[in-house]
Amino acid sequence: MQHSNKVIQSIQDDIISGKIPVGDRLPSEEKLCANYGVSRTVIREALQNLRGRGLLRTLKGSGTYIAESSLDTLAGAMETYSVLSEDGDFLDLIDFRILLESECARLAASHAGESEIKSLQVAYEAMNDEKEDSIRFVTLDISFHQLIAKCSGNRIYTAVLRSMEKKCIDYAHKNRGANNWHEVVMDAHRKILDAIERGKPDEAAESMRLHLVSSRRHFVDLQKKG
Repeated sequence: MQHSNKVIQSIQDDIISGKIPVGDRLPSEEKLCANYGVSRTVIREALQNLRGRGLLRTLKGSGTYIAESSLDTLAGAMETYSVLSEDGDFLDLIDFRILLESECARLAASHAGESEIKSLQVAYEAMNDEKEDSIRFVTLDISFHQLIAKCSGNRIYTAVLRSMEKKCIDYAHKNRGANNWHEVVMDAHRKILDAIERGKPDEAAESMRLHLVSSRRHFVDLQKKG
């Protein structure tokens, strides 16, 4: 793996620096082996890793090319990190969510039109209708947050939050303790939604921040008990 890491770093540096432009075809595996003085197995490991990062794309029968940048690439990298993160690392992701989603709520309050607000209202009511089904409720909970990100109008925020969906759902399941947790979540969401409906960016951001900070504190308490 040490040899493949060197190849990975070298090719990645060439891509980032622009030495190998987007769309260019990489040399054949045979030439890469000769260039780096490593085996074909090492080259294949390196290329597989770089494809996983979204830096390369392989066309069957044609070769391997430098991939164009896309939000899917960004989301894929974030999803890999979030899914594989340990609980301790996930606290960093929660802190990131607090910053990200607070700004999403702020922007949603400024940018959301009538149709977007209607979608949020429908999502909120759907959660309210599923309070007896914890699994369904948690899924709708995360969907509500993702919809706010979409209403922000920022595609990068939306992609990044979407990439955290699996881990967020897992976190939400672990983060439930009090018998009235459904009501607590619904009350917090109501405050966020109300601020967005009234076009109050600062209030929406603060309501989102308080909501996620409260969830973080509860998660920390659960970790200590565990």
